[in-house]
Amino acid sequence: MNKLKALRDFMKAEELSALLIPHTDEFQGEYISAHAERLKWATGFTGSSGFAVITQDKAVFFTDGRYTLQAKEELPSVYEIYNITEKKAPQWVNEHLSAHEKVGYDPWLFTETQLQGYDRPLISLHPNPIDVLWADQPPPPQDFIQIHPLTYAGESDESKRKRIGSSLKADHVLITACDSIAWLLNIRGNDVPHTPLVHSVCLLHQDGSYDLFVDLDKINGKIFNHLRKGGGRAIDIRQLLTHLKMLKGKCQVDPQTTPVSLIQTLKEAGVSIYRDRDPCILPKALKNEVEIQGAIQTHIQDGLALCRFFAWLEAQPLQGETTEVTAAHKLYEFRKTGQHFKDLSFETISGFGAHGAIVHYRVTPDSDIPLKRDGLYLVDSGGQYLTGTTDVTRTLTLGNPTSEQKDRYTRILKGHIAIAQAVFPKGTAGIQLDAFARQFLWQIGCDYTHGTGHGVGSYLSVHEGPQRLSTWAASEPLKSGMILSNEPGYYKEGEYGIRIESLITVIEKPNLAGFYGFETLTLAPFDVKLMDFSLLTKSEKDWIRAYHTRIFETFSPYLDETTKTWLKKIDSSPL
Repeated sequence: MNKLKALRDFMKAEELSALLIPHTDEFQGEYISAHAERLKWATGFTGSSGFAVITQDKAVFFTDGRYTLQAKEELPSVYEIYNITEKKAPQWVNEHLSAHEKVGYDPWLFTETQLQGYDRPLISLHPNPIDVLWADQPPPPQDFIQIHPLTYAGESDESKRKRIGSSLKADHVLITACDSIAWLLNIRGNDVPHTPLVHSVCLLHQDGSYDLFVDLDKINGKIFNHLRKGGGRAIDIRQLLTHLKMLKGKCQVDPQTTPVSLIQTLKEAGVSIYRDRDPCILPKALKNEVEIQGAIQTHIQDGLALCRFFAWLEAQPLQGETTEVTAAHKLYEFRKTGQHFKDLSFETISGFGAHGAIVHYRVTPDSDIPLKRDGLYLVDSGGQYLTGTTDVTRTLTLGNPTSEQKDRYTRILKGHIAIAQAVFPKGTAGIQLDAFARQFLWQIGCDYTHGTGHGVGSYLSVHEGPQRLSTWAASEPLKSGMILSNEPGYYKEGEYGIRIESLITVIEKPNLAGFYGFETLTLAPFDVKLMDFSLLTKSEKDWIRAYHTRIFETFSPYLDETTKTWLKKIDSSPL
Protein backbone atom coordinates (compact mmCIF):
# COMPACT_ATOMS: atom_id res chain seq x y z
CA MET A 1 0.00 0.00 0.00
CA ASN A 2 1.17 3.52 -0.81
CA LYS A 3 0.35 4.92 2.62
CA LEU A 4 0.76 8.58 1.72
CA LYS A 5 -1.57 8.17 -1.26
CA ALA A 6 -4.14 6.33 0.87
CA LEU A 7 -4.09 9.09 3.49
CA ARG A 8 -4.34 11.78 0.82
CA ASP A 9 -7.29 10.00 -0.80
CA PHE A 10 -9.01 10.03 2.59
CA MET A 11 -8.21 13.72 3.05
CA LYS A 12 -9.58 14.54 -0.40
CA ALA A 13 -12.83 12.70 0.34
CA GLU A 14 -13.19 14.57 3.65
CA GLU A 15 -12.16 17.91 2.08
CA LEU A 16 -9.15 18.23 4.40
CA SER A 17 -6.07 20.21 3.43
CA ALA A 18 -3.86 18.70 6.15
CA LEU A 19 -3.78 15.72 8.50
CA LEU A 20 -2.01 15.76 11.90
CA ILE A 21 -0.37 12.50 13.07
CA PRO A 22 1.22 12.58 16.54
CA HIS A 23 3.21 9.88 18.29
CA THR A 24 0.90 9.15 21.19
CA ASP A 25 -2.12 7.11 22.19
CA GLU A 26 -5.52 7.74 23.76
CA PHE A 27 -3.78 8.05 27.13
CA GLN A 28 -1.25 10.63 25.94
CA GLY A 29 1.68 8.33 26.59
CA GLU A 30 5.26 8.85 25.44
CA TYR A 31 5.77 5.09 25.24
CA ILE A 32 2.86 3.36 23.54
CA SER A 33 1.69 -0.11 22.63
CA ALA A 34 2.06 -1.63 19.17
CA HIS A 35 -1.67 -1.05 18.67
CA ALA A 36 -1.14 2.73 18.87
CA GLU A 37 1.98 3.05 16.69
CA ARG A 38 0.11 5.04 14.06
CA LEU A 39 3.00 7.39 13.32
CA LYS A 40 5.30 4.42 12.76
CA TRP A 41 2.75 2.86 10.41
CA ALA A 42 2.45 6.07 8.42
CA THR A 43 6.12 7.12 8.26
CA GLY A 44 8.39 4.29 9.42
CA PHE A 45 9.74 6.36 12.33
CA THR A 46 10.44 4.22 15.42
CA GLY A 47 11.43 6.86 17.99
CA SER A 48 9.35 8.03 20.95
CA SER A 49 8.95 11.68 19.92
CA GLY A 50 7.69 12.66 16.52
CA PHE A 51 4.87 14.41 14.66
CA ALA A 52 3.83 14.35 11.01
CA VAL A 53 1.80 16.77 8.94
CA ILE A 54 0.47 15.46 5.65
CA THR A 55 -0.91 17.72 2.92
CA GLN A 56 -1.80 16.94 -0.69
CA ASP A 57 1.67 17.91 -1.88
CA LYS A 58 3.93 17.82 1.18
CA ALA A 59 4.93 15.48 4.00
CA VAL A 60 6.57 17.16 6.98
CA PHE A 61 8.04 15.68 10.15
CA PHE A 62 8.91 17.32 13.47
CA THR A 63 11.04 15.89 16.27
CA ASP A 64 13.51 16.98 18.94
CA GLY A 65 17.29 16.91 18.96
CA ARG A 66 17.43 13.31 20.18
CA TYR A 67 15.87 12.00 16.99
CA THR A 68 16.78 14.28 14.08
CA LEU A 69 19.51 11.95 12.80
CA GLN A 70 17.30 8.89 13.31
CA ALA A 71 14.45 10.55 11.42
CA LYS A 72 16.76 11.21 8.46
CA GLU A 73 17.65 7.51 8.36
CA GLU A 74 14.15 6.07 8.83
CA LEU A 75 11.78 8.38 6.96
CA PRO A 76 11.22 8.29 3.20
CA SER A 77 13.10 11.06 1.38
CA VAL A 78 9.84 12.83 0.57
CA TYR A 79 9.60 14.09 4.17
CA GLU A 80 10.89 17.49 5.21
CA ILE A 81 12.36 17.16 8.72
CA TYR A 82 12.43 19.91 11.35
CA ASN A 83 13.91 20.13 14.82
CA ILE A 84 11.12 21.48 17.05
CA THR A 85 13.51 24.04 18.54
CA GLU A 86 13.58 25.64 15.08
CA LYS A 87 10.00 25.15 13.93
CA LYS A 88 6.90 23.44 15.33
CA ALA A 89 3.92 21.98 13.49
CA PRO A 90 1.43 24.83 14.20
CA GLN A 91 3.86 27.38 12.80
CA TRP A 92 4.43 25.32 9.65
CA VAL A 93 0.68 24.76 9.15
CA ASN A 94 -0.10 28.46 9.56
CA GLU A 95 2.63 29.37 7.07
CA HIS A 96 1.59 26.89 4.37
CA LEU A 97 -2.22 26.74 4.59
CA SER A 98 -4.62 29.57 3.85
CA ALA A 99 -7.00 30.75 6.55
CA HIS A 100 -10.00 28.73 5.37
CA GLU A 101 -8.27 25.37 4.79
CA LYS A 102 -9.31 22.55 7.11
CA VAL A 103 -6.94 20.51 9.31
CA GLY A 104 -7.98 17.01 10.42
CA TYR A 105 -7.04 15.54 13.81
CA ASP A 106 -8.06 12.70 16.12
CA PRO A 107 -9.47 14.28 19.34
CA TRP A 108 -8.40 11.23 21.34
CA LEU A 109 -4.76 11.89 20.43
CA PHE A 110 -4.62 15.61 21.23
CA THR A 111 -5.02 17.78 24.29
CA GLU A 112 -6.22 21.36 24.37
CA THR A 113 -2.65 22.52 24.96
CA GLN A 114 -1.37 20.60 21.93
CA LEU A 115 -3.95 22.21 19.67
CA GLN A 116 -3.01 25.74 20.65
CA GLY A 117 -1.40 27.73 17.87
CA TYR A 118 -3.27 26.25 14.92
CA ASP A 119 -4.88 29.29 13.31
CA ARG A 120 -6.88 27.18 10.86
CA PRO A 121 -10.21 25.28 11.10
CA LEU A 122 -9.70 22.05 13.08
CA ILE A 123 -11.88 19.07 12.15
CA SER A 124 -12.39 16.12 14.55
CA LEU A 125 -12.03 12.72 12.92
CA HIS A 126 -14.04 9.65 13.97
CA PRO A 127 -12.59 7.09 13.60
CA ASN A 128 -8.90 7.73 13.04
CA PRO A 129 -8.23 7.14 9.32
CA ILE A 130 -5.08 5.14 10.05
CA ASP A 131 -7.12 2.65 12.09
CA VAL A 132 -9.33 2.17 9.03
CA LEU A 133 -6.42 1.74 6.61
CA TRP A 134 -4.18 -0.35 8.91
CA ALA A 135 -5.30 -3.85 7.95
CA ASP A 136 -2.98 -5.76 10.29
CA GLN A 137 -3.13 -3.36 13.24
CA PRO A 138 -2.19 -5.28 16.42
CA PRO A 139 -4.95 -5.62 19.02
CA PRO A 140 -4.91 -3.48 22.17
CA PRO A 141 -2.73 -4.87 24.98
CA GLN A 142 -4.33 -7.46 27.23
CA ASP A 143 -2.65 -8.35 30.51
CA PHE A 144 -3.65 -8.52 34.18
CA ILE A 145 -3.29 -5.60 36.56
CA GLN A 146 -0.88 -6.15 39.47
CA ILE A 147 -0.86 -4.62 42.94
CA HIS A 148 2.27 -2.61 43.80
CA PRO A 149 2.78 -3.58 47.46
CA LEU A 150 3.08 -1.06 50.26
CA THR A 151 6.54 -2.51 50.92
CA TYR A 152 7.74 -0.78 47.76
CA ALA A 153 5.21 2.06 47.42
CA GLY A 154 5.79 3.48 50.90
CA GLU A 155 2.25 4.92 51.14
CA SER A 156 -1.11 3.19 50.83
CA ASP A 157 -3.42 4.02 47.97
CA GLU A 158 -6.10 5.05 50.49
CA SER A 159 -3.74 7.61 52.00
CA LYS A 160 -2.83 8.97 48.57
CA ARG A 161 -6.44 9.15 47.40
CA LYS A 162 -7.62 11.01 50.50
CA ARG A 163 -4.62 13.34 50.37
CA ILE A 164 -5.19 14.19 46.71
CA GLY A 165 -8.99 14.27 46.99
CA SER A 166 -8.97 16.70 49.91
CA SER A 167 -6.73 19.08 47.96
CA LEU A 168 -9.14 19.42 45.02
CA LYS A 169 -10.84 22.69 44.16
CA ALA A 170 -13.53 20.76 42.32
CA ASP A 171 -15.90 17.90 43.12
CA HIS A 172 -13.98 15.47 40.96
CA VAL A 173 -10.77 15.23 38.97
CA LEU A 174 -10.46 13.27 35.74
CA ILE A 175 -6.99 11.67 35.70
CA THR A 176 -5.92 10.41 32.30
CA ALA A 177 -2.14 10.02 32.72
CA CYS A 178 -1.57 6.31 33.26
CA ASP A 179 1.54 6.79 35.41
CA SER A 180 -0.46 9.08 37.71
CA ILE A 181 -3.16 6.43 38.04
CA ALA A 182 -0.60 3.68 38.69
CA TRP A 183 0.99 5.81 41.44
CA LEU A 184 -2.33 6.88 42.97
CA LEU A 185 -3.87 3.41 43.17
CA ASN A 186 -0.64 1.45 43.75
CA ILE A 187 -1.21 -0.69 40.70
CA ARG A 188 1.06 -1.67 37.83
CA GLY A 189 0.47 -3.35 34.49
CA ASN A 190 1.99 -4.46 31.23
CA ASP A 191 0.18 -2.40 28.62
CA VAL A 192 3.29 -0.54 27.40
CA PRO A 193 6.69 -2.06 26.61
CA HIS A 194 9.17 -1.57 29.48
CA THR A 195 6.87 0.75 31.47
CA PRO A 196 4.52 -0.96 33.96
CA LEU A 197 1.35 0.98 33.14
CA VAL A 198 -2.33 0.07 32.96
CA HIS A 199 -4.32 1.75 30.21
CA SER A 200 -7.11 3.35 32.19
CA VAL A 201 -8.85 6.57 33.21
CA CYS A 202 -9.62 7.45 36.83
CA LEU A 203 -12.34 9.75 38.13
CA LEU A 204 -11.32 10.67 41.68
CA HIS A 205 -13.80 12.33 44.02
CA GLN A 206 -13.14 14.74 46.88
CA ASP A 207 -13.71 12.06 49.54
CA GLY A 208 -11.04 9.81 48.02
CA SER A 209 -13.47 7.38 46.40
CA TYR A 210 -13.05 6.79 42.68
CA ASP A 211 -14.17 5.16 39.47
CA LEU A 212 -11.51 3.33 37.47
CA PHE A 213 -12.39 2.91 33.79
CA VAL A 214 -10.44 -0.05 32.45
CA ASP A 215 -10.78 -3.21 30.41
CA LEU A 216 -12.44 -5.48 32.98
CA ASP A 217 -10.75 -8.56 31.50
CA LYS A 218 -7.52 -7.25 33.08
CA ILE A 219 -8.92 -7.60 36.61
CA ASN A 220 -8.98 -10.72 38.76
CA GLY A 221 -10.69 -11.18 42.12
CA LYS A 222 -7.71 -9.96 44.16
CA ILE A 223 -7.54 -6.75 42.17
CA PHE A 224 -11.29 -6.19 42.46
CA ASN A 225 -10.93 -6.36 46.24
CA HIS A 226 -7.97 -3.97 46.16
CA LEU A 227 -9.91 -1.46 44.06
CA ARG A 228 -13.04 -1.64 46.23
CA LYS A 229 -11.21 -0.50 49.35
CA GLY A 230 -12.16 3.06 50.10
CA GLY A 231 -15.11 3.11 47.74
CA GLY A 232 -13.45 2.34 44.40
CA ARG A 233 -15.34 0.96 41.42
CA ALA A 234 -14.00 -0.74 38.31
CA ILE A 235 -16.06 0.16 35.23
CA ASP A 236 -15.67 -1.02 31.64
CA ILE A 237 -13.67 1.67 29.83
CA ARG A 238 -16.09 1.43 26.93
CA GLN A 239 -18.64 3.08 29.26
CA LEU A 240 -16.39 6.09 29.99
CA LEU A 241 -18.18 8.63 27.79
CA THR A 242 -21.59 7.46 29.00
CA HIS A 243 -20.59 8.01 32.65
CA LEU A 244 -19.06 11.40 31.96
CA LYS A 245 -22.31 12.54 30.35
CA MET A 246 -24.09 11.81 33.66
CA LEU A 247 -21.53 13.58 35.88
CA LYS A 248 -22.72 16.36 38.18
CA GLY A 249 -20.81 19.20 39.82
CA LYS A 250 -17.42 20.66 38.92
CA CYS A 251 -14.73 18.46 37.35
CA GLN A 252 -11.01 19.26 37.24
CA VAL A 253 -9.08 18.37 34.09
CA ASP A 254 -5.49 18.90 33.07
CA PRO A 255 -5.48 20.62 29.65
CA GLN A 256 -1.97 19.24 29.02
CA THR A 257 -2.85 15.57 29.52
CA THR A 258 -6.61 15.17 28.95
CA PRO A 259 -7.71 14.18 25.42
CA VAL A 260 -9.90 16.76 23.72
CA SER A 261 -12.62 14.13 23.23
CA LEU A 262 -13.14 13.83 27.00
CA ILE A 263 -13.28 17.60 27.53
CA GLN A 264 -15.74 17.90 24.64
CA THR A 265 -17.94 15.23 26.26
CA LEU A 266 -17.93 17.07 29.61
CA LYS A 267 -18.79 20.36 27.89
CA GLU A 268 -21.68 18.80 25.99
CA ALA A 269 -22.98 17.32 29.26
CA GLY A 270 -23.00 20.76 30.87
CA VAL A 271 -20.38 19.83 33.46
CA SER A 272 -18.54 22.79 35.00
CA ILE A 273 -14.88 22.37 34.01
CA TYR A 274 -11.97 23.52 36.18
CA ARG A 275 -8.61 23.43 34.42
CA ASP A 276 -5.53 22.77 36.51
CA ARG A 277 -2.50 20.51 36.54
CA ASP A 278 -2.91 16.80 37.25
CA PRO A 279 -2.81 16.77 41.08
CA CYS A 280 -0.71 13.57 41.14
CA ILE A 281 2.23 14.90 39.10
CA LEU A 282 4.12 16.70 41.86
CA PRO A 283 3.37 14.26 44.73
CA LYS A 284 4.46 11.37 42.50
CA ALA A 285 7.74 13.15 41.78
CA LEU A 286 8.47 13.71 45.49
CA LYS A 287 9.66 10.23 46.40
CA ASN A 288 8.99 9.14 49.98
CA GLU A 289 11.67 7.60 52.18
CA VAL A 290 10.74 4.04 51.20
CA GLU A 291 11.03 4.92 47.51
CA ILE A 292 14.37 6.69 48.02
CA GLN A 293 15.79 3.74 49.93
CA GLY A 294 14.42 1.50 47.21
CA ALA A 295 16.18 3.61 44.59
CA ILE A 296 19.47 3.27 46.47
CA GLN A 297 19.15 -0.51 46.64
CA THR A 298 18.02 -0.66 43.01
CA HIS A 299 21.13 1.16 41.85
CA ILE A 300 23.33 -1.27 43.74
CA GLN A 301 21.73 -4.16 41.84
CA ASP A 302 21.95 -2.24 38.58
CA GLY A 303 25.54 -1.15 39.17
CA LEU A 304 26.65 -4.70 39.84
CA ALA A 305 25.26 -5.72 36.44
CA LEU A 306 27.02 -2.83 34.73
CA CYS A 307 30.38 -3.59 36.33
CA ARG A 308 30.14 -7.25 35.34
CA PHE A 309 29.25 -6.18 31.81
CA PHE A 310 32.12 -3.70 31.50
CA ALA A 311 34.62 -6.25 32.84
CA TRP A 312 33.26 -8.86 30.41
CA LEU A 313 33.48 -6.40 27.50
CA GLU A 314 37.10 -5.53 28.25
CA ALA A 315 38.00 -9.23 28.10
CA GLN A 316 36.46 -9.76 24.64
CA PRO A 317 38.80 -10.00 21.65
CA LEU A 318 36.44 -7.77 19.60
CA GLN A 319 37.32 -9.41 16.33
CA GLY A 320 33.78 -9.50 14.97
CA GLU A 321 32.19 -11.88 17.48
CA THR A 322 30.75 -9.08 19.68
CA THR A 323 28.23 -6.75 18.04
CA GLU A 324 25.92 -4.00 19.20
CA VAL A 325 23.10 -6.53 19.51
CA THR A 326 25.07 -9.24 21.33
CA ALA A 327 26.55 -6.67 23.73
CA ALA A 328 23.09 -5.33 24.57
CA HIS A 329 21.83 -8.86 25.13
CA LYS A 330 24.79 -9.68 27.39
CA LEU A 331 24.05 -6.60 29.52
CA TYR A 332 20.45 -7.76 29.82
CA GLU A 333 21.64 -11.18 30.95
CA PHE A 334 23.68 -9.57 33.72
CA ARG A 335 20.90 -7.17 34.69
CA LYS A 336 18.07 -9.70 34.90
CA THR A 337 19.84 -11.60 37.71
CA GLY A 338 19.40 -8.57 40.00
CA GLN A 339 17.07 -8.73 42.98
CA HIS A 340 13.53 -7.52 42.18
CA PHE A 341 14.34 -7.10 38.46
CA LYS A 342 11.23 -7.09 36.26
CA ASP A 343 12.20 -5.68 32.87
CA LEU A 344 14.37 -3.21 31.01
CA SER A 345 13.21 0.40 31.41
CA PHE A 346 13.67 0.96 27.65
CA GLU A 347 15.34 -0.77 24.72
CA THR A 348 19.09 -0.57 25.28
CA ILE A 349 20.89 2.03 23.18
CA SER A 350 24.01 0.15 22.08
CA GLY A 351 25.91 2.35 19.65
CA PHE A 352 29.43 1.89 18.34
CA GLY A 353 31.28 4.57 16.38
CA ALA A 354 28.99 6.70 14.24
CA HIS A 355 25.92 5.03 15.73
CA GLY A 356 26.79 6.63 19.07
CA ALA A 357 26.14 10.03 17.47
CA ILE A 358 22.46 9.09 17.01
CA VAL A 359 21.16 10.18 20.41
CA HIS A 360 18.40 7.58 20.73
CA TYR A 361 19.84 4.97 18.37
CA ARG A 362 17.95 1.68 18.27
CA VAL A 363 20.00 -1.21 16.98
CA THR A 364 18.25 -3.60 14.61
CA PRO A 365 19.45 -6.71 12.79
CA ASP A 366 19.92 -4.52 9.71
CA SER A 367 21.92 -1.79 11.49
CA ASP A 368 23.91 -4.07 13.81
CA ILE A 369 27.70 -3.75 13.51
CA PRO A 370 30.65 -5.38 15.33
CA LEU A 371 32.45 -3.61 18.16
CA LYS A 372 36.09 -3.04 17.26
CA ARG A 373 39.27 -1.85 18.93
CA ASP A 374 39.26 1.49 17.16
CA GLY A 375 36.33 3.53 18.38
CA LEU A 376 33.97 4.67 21.11
CA TYR A 377 31.06 2.62 22.39
CA LEU A 378 28.04 4.36 23.93
CA VAL A 379 25.64 2.24 25.97
CA ASP A 380 22.51 3.81 27.44
CA SER A 381 20.39 1.35 29.37
CA GLY A 382 18.18 0.86 32.38
CA GLY A 383 16.07 -1.55 34.37
CA GLN A 384 12.64 -1.76 35.95
CA TYR A 385 12.81 -3.18 39.46
CA LEU A 386 10.03 -3.45 42.02
CA THR A 387 12.16 -1.09 44.09
CA GLY A 388 12.82 1.53 41.41
CA THR A 389 13.71 2.51 37.86
CA THR A 390 17.21 3.07 36.48
CA ASP A 391 18.66 4.92 33.49
CA VAL A 392 22.43 5.10 32.98
CA THR A 393 24.80 5.91 30.12
CA ARG A 394 28.50 5.29 29.92
CA THR A 395 30.83 5.85 26.98
CA LEU A 396 33.88 3.60 26.65
CA THR A 397 36.94 3.65 24.44
CA LEU A 398 37.59 0.26 22.89
CA GLY A 399 41.00 1.28 21.53
CA ASN A 400 43.17 4.37 21.59
CA PRO A 401 41.02 7.52 21.74
CA THR A 402 41.97 10.61 19.79
CA SER A 403 42.93 13.81 21.58
CA GLU A 404 39.64 15.33 20.40
CA GLN A 405 37.63 12.47 21.89
CA LYS A 406 39.45 12.79 25.21
CA ASP A 407 38.87 16.53 25.21
CA ARG A 408 35.13 16.19 24.57
CA TYR A 409 34.73 13.35 27.06
CA THR A 410 36.52 15.30 29.79
CA ARG A 411 34.46 18.44 29.19
CA ILE A 412 31.28 16.38 29.42
CA LEU A 413 32.56 14.76 32.61
CA LYS A 414 33.33 18.19 34.07
CA GLY A 415 29.76 19.29 33.32
CA HIS A 416 28.42 16.07 34.84
CA ILE A 417 30.42 16.72 38.02
CA ALA A 418 29.30 20.37 38.10
CA ILE A 419 25.66 19.23 38.26
CA ALA A 420 26.44 16.51 40.81
CA GLN A 421 28.16 19.05 43.08
CA ALA A 422 25.66 21.89 42.59
CA VAL A 423 24.29 23.66 45.65
CA PHE A 424 21.26 25.88 45.11
CA PRO A 425 18.61 27.72 47.13
CA LYS A 426 14.99 26.71 47.55
CA GLY A 427 12.93 27.75 44.54
CA THR A 428 15.66 27.02 41.97
CA ALA A 429 14.41 25.41 38.78
CA GLY A 430 16.21 23.09 36.38
CA ILE A 431 16.46 25.77 33.71
CA GLN A 432 18.73 27.73 36.06
CA LEU A 433 21.13 24.80 36.51
CA ASP A 434 21.31 23.47 32.97
CA ALA A 435 24.21 25.74 31.98
CA PHE A 436 26.37 24.17 34.72
CA ALA A 437 26.59 21.07 32.51
CA ARG A 438 27.14 22.87 29.19
CA GLN A 439 29.67 25.53 30.22
CA PHE A 440 32.80 23.53 29.39
CA LEU A 441 31.53 22.59 25.93
CA TRP A 442 30.44 26.18 25.31
CA GLN A 443 34.01 27.29 25.96
CA ILE A 444 35.05 25.61 22.69
CA GLY A 445 31.88 26.38 20.72
CA CYS A 446 30.21 22.98 21.22
CA ASP A 447 26.83 21.98 22.65
CA TYR A 448 24.22 19.23 22.60
CA THR A 449 20.60 19.44 21.45
CA HIS A 450 18.84 17.46 24.19
CA GLY A 451 18.06 18.37 27.79
CA THR A 452 20.56 17.71 30.55
CA GLY A 453 18.12 15.84 32.76
CA HIS A 454 14.62 14.39 33.01
CA GLY A 455 12.62 13.12 35.96
CA VAL A 456 12.50 9.38 36.66
CA GLY A 457 9.71 7.40 38.35
CA SER A 458 9.73 4.69 40.99
CA TYR A 459 9.03 1.43 39.13
CA LEU A 460 7.21 3.65 36.67
CA SER A 461 8.11 5.84 33.70
CA VAL A 462 11.79 6.35 32.95
CA HIS A 463 10.75 9.86 31.81
CA GLU A 464 8.50 11.73 34.21
CA GLY A 465 7.77 15.34 35.13
CA PRO A 466 7.51 17.98 36.28
CA GLN A 467 11.22 18.21 37.16
CA ARG A 468 13.79 18.72 34.41
CA LEU A 469 17.25 20.09 33.73
CA SER A 470 16.96 21.84 30.40
CA THR A 471 17.32 25.12 28.55
CA TRP A 472 13.55 25.18 28.06
CA ALA A 473 10.36 23.91 29.75
CA ALA A 474 12.17 23.36 33.06
CA SER A 475 10.57 25.95 35.33
CA GLU A 476 9.46 23.56 38.10
CA PRO A 477 11.37 24.30 41.34
CA LEU A 478 13.49 21.35 42.41
CA LYS A 479 12.50 19.80 45.73
CA SER A 480 13.84 17.14 48.06
CA GLY A 481 12.93 13.63 46.91
CA MET A 482 12.87 14.33 43.20
CA ILE A 483 14.96 11.98 41.04
CA LEU A 484 16.48 13.25 37.81
CA SER A 485 19.04 12.21 35.24
CA ASN A 486 22.32 14.08 34.79
CA GLU A 487 23.35 13.46 31.18
CA PRO A 488 25.42 15.97 29.22
CA GLY A 489 26.76 14.76 25.88
CA TYR A 490 28.50 15.53 22.61
CA TYR A 491 27.74 14.06 19.19
CA LYS A 492 29.87 14.29 16.05
CA GLU A 493 27.65 13.16 13.21
CA GLY A 494 29.09 10.26 11.25
CA GLU A 495 31.95 9.65 13.71
CA TYR A 496 31.12 9.18 17.40
CA GLY A 497 28.92 10.14 20.31
CA ILE A 498 29.66 10.68 24.00
CA ARG A 499 27.16 10.81 26.85
CA ILE A 500 27.63 10.38 30.59
CA GLU A 501 24.39 9.79 32.50
CA SER A 502 23.72 9.05 36.14
CA LEU A 503 20.57 9.42 38.20
CA ILE A 504 20.62 11.94 41.03
CA THR A 505 18.18 12.78 43.80
CA VAL A 506 17.55 16.20 45.30
CA ILE A 507 18.53 16.40 48.97
CA GLU A 508 18.51 19.11 51.61
CA LYS A 509 22.03 20.33 52.35
CA PRO A 510 22.97 19.78 55.99
CA ASN A 511 23.98 22.97 57.81
CA LEU A 512 22.73 25.09 54.90
CA ALA A 513 19.14 25.94 55.75
CA GLY A 514 17.01 26.56 52.66
CA PHE A 515 19.56 25.06 50.26
CA TYR A 516 19.48 21.87 48.20
CA GLY A 517 22.02 19.72 46.41
CA PHE A 518 22.17 16.36 44.64
CA GLU A 519 23.19 12.88 45.67
CA THR A 520 24.29 10.54 42.87
CA LEU A 521 22.37 7.26 42.90
CA THR A 522 23.99 5.52 39.92
CA LEU A 523 27.06 3.41 40.67
CA ALA A 524 29.00 2.82 37.46
CA PRO A 525 32.65 3.81 36.88
CA PHE A 526 33.79 6.30 34.26
CA ASP A 527 36.37 5.42 31.62
CA VAL A 528 39.66 6.77 32.95
CA LYS A 529 41.32 6.10 29.57
CA LEU A 530 39.09 8.77 28.03
CA MET A 531 40.02 11.48 30.52
CA ASP A 532 42.39 14.35 29.75
CA PHE A 533 43.75 14.85 33.26
CA SER A 534 45.15 18.27 32.39
CA LEU A 535 41.59 19.60 32.02
CA LEU A 536 40.46 18.36 35.43
CA THR A 537 40.77 20.46 38.58
CA LYS A 538 41.93 18.99 41.87
CA SER A 539 38.36 19.16 43.18
CA GLU A 540 37.07 17.25 40.14
CA LYS A 541 39.78 14.61 40.47
CA ASP A 542 38.96 14.21 44.16
CA TRP A 543 35.28 13.77 43.29
CA ILE A 544 36.07 11.07 40.69
CA ARG A 545 38.37 9.22 43.12
CA ALA A 546 35.75 9.32 45.88
CA TYR A 547 33.06 8.09 43.47
CA HIS A 548 35.17 5.18 42.22
CA THR A 549 36.15 4.24 45.78
CA ARG A 550 32.49 4.29 46.80
CA ILE A 551 31.70 1.91 43.94
CA PHE A 552 34.53 -0.47 44.82
CA GLU A 553 33.68 -0.54 48.53
CA THR A 554 29.99 -1.10 47.79
CA PHE A 555 30.46 -3.84 45.22
CA SER A 556 33.62 -5.74 46.17
CA PRO A 557 31.86 -8.15 48.60
CA TYR A 558 29.54 -9.28 45.79
CA LEU A 559 31.87 -9.54 42.79
CA ASP A 560 33.77 -12.47 41.35
CA GLU A 561 37.55 -12.13 41.38
CA THR A 562 37.81 -11.20 37.70
CA THR A 563 35.34 -8.32 37.98
CA LYS A 564 36.77 -7.24 41.33
CA THR A 565 40.26 -7.07 39.83
CA TRP A 566 38.93 -5.01 36.92
CA LEU A 567 37.12 -2.61 39.28
CA LYS A 568 40.12 -2.33 41.61
CA LYS A 569 42.23 -1.26 38.63
CA ILE A 570 39.82 1.62 38.00
CA ASP A 571 39.66 2.56 41.68
CA SER A 572 43.44 2.75 41.88
CA SER A 573 43.95 4.55 38.56
CA PRO A 574 46.09 7.68 38.93
CA LEU A 575 44.38 10.96 38.15
